[in-house]
Amino acid sequence: MAFQVIFQRLNKRNLRRERVFRDRTHPLDMYDDQDLIVRFRMPRYCILDIIDLLAEDLEPPTMRSKSIPASLQVLTALRYFATGSLQQVVADIAGVSQPTVSRIVYKTSKALSNRAREFIKFPERIAEQLVIKQGFSCEFNIPNVLGCVDGTLIQIKPPSEREDAYVCRKGYHAINVQGVCDHKKKLTNIVVQWPGSTHDAYVWNNCSLKEWFENQPYVGHLLGDQAYPLRQYLITPLRVPSTPADRAFNVAHKRARQRIEDTFGRWKSRWLCIHKFGGPLTVCLSTAVQVITATAVLHNICEDRGLPVEFQQDDDEQNDDDNDMPGDVQDHSGQEIRQMLIRDRF
Repeated sequence: MAFQVIFQRLNKRNLRRERVFRDRTHPLDMYDDQDLIVRFRMPRYCILDIIDLLAEDLEPPTMRSKSIPASLQVLTALRYFATGSLQQVVADIAGVSQPTVSRIVYKTSKALSNRAREFIKFPERIAEQLVIKQGFSCEFNIPNVLGCVDGTLIQIKPPSEREDAYVCRKGYHAINVQGVCDHKKKLTNIVVQWPGSTHDAYVWNNCSLKEWFENQPYVGHLLGDQAYPLRQYLITPLRVPSTPADRAFNVAHKRARQRIEDTFGRWKSRWLCIHKFGGPLTVCLSTAVQVITATAVLHNICEDRGLPVEFQQDDDEQNDDDNDMPGDVQDHSGQEIRQMLIRDRF
């Protein structure tokens, strides 16, 4: 009997699957800058900057058991962000397992999200505001513009809770992300928390940027479409333009507001994991929020360095809110500023 027990244990040990350490060839040793941009959306020097930025968060304390260094973790996460591929595909390319890719995406996204305030900053200083105002005024003839605001839908897999709330007007599960951009197509503010069924005006009315505008004297205004309430700090187009000046203002307003749609397009086309072309984000809801924020940080880093968007994909999630009922068009101070703009510039 004892011999049989010993034999069974030995047999189980022999059948146990041996741990396999796969070969991990380092992409920075394989590709030139052009190839790196195609695969990771960044050249070598920029990738190295990201590795240095996140090394403290990602570097394993030891290299025992073939631990994955911070450099390969960053490259694996960038590959996932850039391609929107299934994690198993990314795992096969990186020479790791799918659960490892999942952990890397979570850790890297969290580390980047924790630094969002360093890279996504609304201009609160007068000098910063003046640069943006001059940019919009020179290009679109609308003074005192601090940015453009809009919402965009980012598709996710069905969440485990409140699943119905995340079904957007397009019929799929999504997060409604509010973004504000400057004249250079950089994101200066984002809100990543509301289900896809939430109206843009509701997101705006419950965000900290609106509170910031309301708690100080007039410093300038944002441009938004008709889904937003007209305020002295948020100028919307005329619903029924009646004069040539009114129509000219609406045309200029639409051209300027195109800047936020272009920003969303560049952001999503650079990081296909958040583009409808790449399919829904297949991570859990909390990680999806981290991924979206992380790619926004990376977008601004790329724009700061003037990096190209290799293959810009059209995204039709914008422009749909123009037919929605506005939140409020009766704000007197907003009407005064809009009429003053029309009178002085158009």
